[in-house]
Amino acid sequence: MTISESEQRRSIRQLDDSTIGHIAAGEVVERPAQVVKELVENSIDAGASRIRVEIERGGFDRLTVIDDGGGILGDELELAVKRHATSKLVDAADLAAILTLGFRGEALASIGIVSEMTVSSRPENSEGNCITVNEGEVGEVKPAGIAPGTVIEVRNIFGNLPARLSFQKRPSTETAAIVDIVVACALCNPSIGFAVEVDGRNVLETPPSAQMQDRLFDLLGAASERLVQLQSPEEDDDAPGDERWSGWISPPDLTRSRNEDIHIIINGRPVAAGPFLQPIRRGYATRLMVGRNPICVLMLNLAADEVDVNVHPTKREVRLRNTWRVLERLERSIRHTMLAVPTGPMTTPEVPLRAVEAAGQAGEKEGEQADAVADSGGEFGRPGGEGEVPHVPAWAKSRESVQTRITYAGPITEEKPSKTAAPLSTSPMAQEVLPVFSSDEVAPALSSAERDLHRYARSSESTSPLDEPEASPLDAEVTQIPAMEPLSQFADSYILAQGGDELFIIDQHALHERIRYERLRDGMSSWASQPLLQPIVLELSAARLTLLRESEDRLAAVGFTFELGESEAAISAVPEVLLGSDGLQSLLADILDEIEQGAQRFESVEKLADEIAFMKSCRGAVKANQKLSLPEMRRLLNDMTTIRNPWACVHGRPTVLRMPLNDLDGHFGRHG
Repeated sequence: MTISESEQRRSIRQLDDSTIGHIAAGEVVERPAQVVKELVENSIDAGASRIRVEIERGGFDRLTVIDDGGGILGDELELAVKRHATSKLVDAADLAAILTLGFRGEALASIGIVSEMTVSSRPENSEGNCITVNEGEVGEVKPAGIAPGTVIEVRNIFGNLPARLSFQKRPSTETAAIVDIVVACALCNPSIGFAVEVDGRNVLETPPSAQMQDRLFDLLGAASERLVQLQSPEEDDDAPGDERWSGWISPPDLTRSRNEDIHIIINGRPVAAGPFLQPIRRGYATRLMVGRNPICVLMLNLAADEVDVNVHPTKREVRLRNTWRVLERLERSIRHTMLAVPTGPMTTPEVPLRAVEAAGQAGEKEGEQADAVADSGGEFGRPGGEGEVPHVPAWAKSRESVQTRITYAGPITEEKPSKTAAPLSTSPMAQEVLPVFSSDEVAPALSSAERDLHRYARSSESTSPLDEPEASPLDAEVTQIPAMEPLSQFADSYILAQGGDELFIIDQHALHERIRYERLRDGMSSWASQPLLQPIVLELSAARLTLLRESEDRLAAVGFTFELGESEAAISAVPEVLLGSDGLQSLLADILDEIEQGAQRFESVEKLADEIAFMKSCRGAVKANQKLSLPEMRRLLNDMTTIRNPWACVHGRPTVLRMPLNDLDGHFGRHG
């Protein structure tokens, strides 16, 4: 070793407690919102029935968490603000089955290092005491007059760390993050009341709830009325593992542009939704519009030793022992639930559409209904008592048209027995015009990717519905829909049909596209290997080539075979369903990524198969502005019963609008 190297070498030394504390605080206390999370979780673990959070200027000036939990004894207060002091663990064996939200014993000590903190607490039937921690300096325990429970006040967070403070976000951003954290905790604990006060204003207050549905309404608003309870397929009862998913998901037409309303709860603990987004989207499949995200509150219950929560300093992430089994169970449950949920404005007897005589009268009636709901005090989605009016759904008063306004009419009552059934209309000729409907869109405009797909479709010849393969007579109907008789076309784009006492308006291209897609995708069940005329040479690094050798048998199971040399490889056969596809090299790179990450299924292969089915179904479907004969229209309507989801196209947009005869009679004054 040279002299210069010796001079530059630094000796190993033991860090002092202050430095250790600042390092730990950097991991645990990232921002004021994280402080609120740690303190609220402590309150929940203490058995609180009500928790109040008060913040000033995003929590940077002051944040206070008040609860009515079990409290801390006076002689334990000084120990409570020291590092690695907790009542939730006894020894290392307890880490294998953690049942509380907090367990590290680092939160109060780390918060006290970077702020001015005061902890006041009073157990039931005991005297109150308080202790202060000012930037790591612990004060004396003093008497304090407070109600039973605990009050923790944090001031000037990061005031002694200006460099750290400069990296923090704006107070308004931090306020939003704090509210999101309290909402997540409230969803996990419906029996606890939560309140948030921001700069003297109450922005959230939800009382303790006996029903989870009430808590959903308090936190998600009117959208909660349309959430669908998650149902698992019967075969999952016999599947390996005791984990069970439950919760609520939104129908395909109730979505958000971001995934902030996807809440994942594991054994009562809110966790980051990231690892669960893919199985959720796979469960919805083509039911979701491009770029949209559902609203989900999903709860996973499993044995405590099946989940490791000790993998992240802030406990935002967990590790599951059987990750793929849990995720596939979630995907199956969502897919099974979606089978019973129509897309778009397909209404049910519980939520009918109604045409009202005049816009003014409609507005008055809406106001009366809203007042009735406000006074009812009933549970969400159910009348509060006899004679009360159900809550008016948002969709039912969101659009107006030239002739009608859509409003909620309440449950349909039984028709009088003497009323005769509506006659079935038929028409041998196409009707060119109809009275003007609303110019507003029923669904958002097509994205640029969707427009490209439709341009591609218009450049090819469409296939007549009569030329499509007939469904086997042995195949049972998979979707129950009314028998419909085609009447005509409107604008050479929409099929008008009568089914029972309802008028159906059907987007001919969207429906044919859906029919073709489901049949094409179902036909892609064979992953038999098909040799290529000319092998495709791959450009792989040494590490990737080694991974390919180790995974050769697994890839052969889905139809890929290779010619492997010392330092090169080539694809010699691919799955039959992917023949003619571009980008096989990039596809293989994605597959190897998934293998490297421990994936049990090749999502990239299934995604490419989906894209091929999308393209072929759109390319051969009948187009808008294309005349159809009555037999062609009838064939499309009959084929609706043979597919699982005739209510939405492959982009998730609705294919059908229905108008009940009763609503038309009301609009034209025939009820008198």
